[in-house]
Amino acid sequence: MYRHHFGLQTAPFRITPDTDRFFAGGRRGALLAALEYALLDGEGILKVTGEVGSGKTMLCRMLERHLRDRVELVYLANPSLSPDEVLRSIAAELGHPAAQGSDRLAVLHWIQQHLLQACAAGRRVVALVEEAQAMPLESLEQIRYLANLETGHDRLFQVVLFGQPELDQRLTAPAIRQLRERITHGFRLRPLTPAETADYLAFRLRSAGYAGNGLFSPAATRLLARRARGLLRRVNILAEKALLAAYTESASRVTRHHVRCALHDAEFARPTWPPARLAPALSLGLLALMLGLSGYAVTRHLLPPVAAPRMPLAQAEPGVPGPSLLQRRLMATRSWLASHPQARYTVQMMLSDSDDPAAVERFLASDRLRPLRNRLFVYRTLVGGRPRWAVIYGGFRKASEGRAALAALPASLRANRPYLRSLQPIRRRVLTPRLAMEG
Repeated sequence: MYRHHFGLQTAPFRITPDTDRFFAGGRRGALLAALEYALLDGEGILKVTGEVGSGKTMLCRMLERHLRDRVELVYLANPSLSPDEVLRSIAAELGHPAAQGSDRLAVLHWIQQHLLQACAAGRRVVALVEEAQAMPLESLEQIRYLANLETGHDRLFQVVLFGQPELDQRLTAPAIRQLRERITHGFRLRPLTPAETADYLAFRLRSAGYAGNGLFSPAATRLLARRARGLLRRVNILAEKALLAAYTESASRVTRHHVRCALHDAEFARPTWPPARLAPALSLGLLALMLGLSGYAVTRHLLPPVAAPRMPLAQAEPGVPGPSLLQRRLMATRSWLASHPQARYTVQMMLSDSDDPAAVERFLASDRLRPLRNRLFVYRTLVGGRPRWAVIYGGFRKASEGRAALAALPASLRANRPYLRSLQPIRRRVLTPRLAMEG
């Protein structure tokens, strides 16, 4: 995978929230501290809004992590709960042994008693509600009712509502004005500025073990920041795809060109430049699938096309006139690549561990490959600066066709973990005289 290529220990831009990689920049650290202080100070209902992908879930997880040892936490992630389901979910989170099968009034009474006991023991109970903008008004009202419970000095139940900006609009409804008036603090999670985006990229790379400087060029960072609009999820998606694009070209640095490739592949940001400018037309989503399927892709990635010394091919098979099977497939490969420009994908069947033509010859001659032999093609490449042999199977216009062919392979061949890949870099290597590696 690209991690070894760039000297990373882990993937730096996964979109799954990882509290060990919380970015405190962009005022997110200050917002977390303010939420924590407000809850421990006994405030009732708090509200956090932000655009899709701005980092609300990460902030929620961080708040949960910071408060875990000091409060009882209730986590509501399903916004479609009815009022009764809200009660039962809260009771279940607090340890009710049979919340789902109990009468509504009995559940409500159990919650009230539990809250009083927690208060008497000096414990606070806090509910974290995600996607609150999608919750029915009646369910929000039920949460507001619980937040109203208090003793003479303390609130028994505190709430943090996390939602998209639509939550503010929903709270203007007259039917829910009492909830709106109970919100003591409202926080807005704003997008990152371009400078903060650059800091975020550097922070995530360092957290993944990157020890160098400037993996993303300034131009690449500016383009990524502008097109991601400061939203962390988009930054992560584009940065991940840009790293993959740089990896497929074996580049040592992510450039503006690689970010453009990422934009071309991203669903939320289609480019306006001509597709012809996107030279490596490898689908980055497909590459991610390829990397997930290929266990040995970590150390066997293709390096940049470079000239290699001419080396002798395998000799003709003993007793068989004419060229060897390997030589025949090499010649067939060049002819096929030149005459089938519409083929965009292929299945990588094998990448050799050494520069041994005889081993490739034996692989091609194996009985299990006999039915596929006329569609097997061979080329030479460099891996880590050393010559290797690669065997591919077939050519497909669509990735779906390639995946179907991959799935149809016999189990004995699938055990070698073949994977789908783009034909473009192979075609460029084999058909460009300066880069061709066969003798």
